[in-house]
Amino acid sequence: MSDFMSLIVMLMLLAGTLGILIWLALVFYLKSKWLPVVEDILDGHRVYSLTIFLSAQGTLHYATVFFSRFHAKRYKMLEKRELVPKKAQRLFITSFYFWLISATLFFSAVGIIYLFEPPQ
Repeated sequence: MSDFMSLIVMLMLLAGTLGILIWLALVFYLKSKWLPVVEDILDGHRVYSLTIFLSAQGTLHYATVFFSRFHAKRYKMLEKRELVPKKAQRLFITSFYFWLISATLFFSAVGIIYLFEPPQ
């Protein structure tokens, strides 16, 4: 792998790792402040706010509900999602984008390393 390609891959790994760390910080914030509120409004019971692992999954789940009308209708939350404050909806969608972009950068860099590194 050339020096330029190594630099690009290293920057992709760094950006992906930093993005995932920022996403985790955002998940902690959402878990402590907005996730219980959103769960009470949309589901009526709290499942995703029990642990940090479930909170990570819950933020992505609710982000798809806020992001996509199709998913909101599929989960029967189309009318209920309008009751959630817009600030919370934007935070969940931002969290989803952080996760999506960071995971794509990180795993693309890992794939490039796997494809272009000569076998030993």
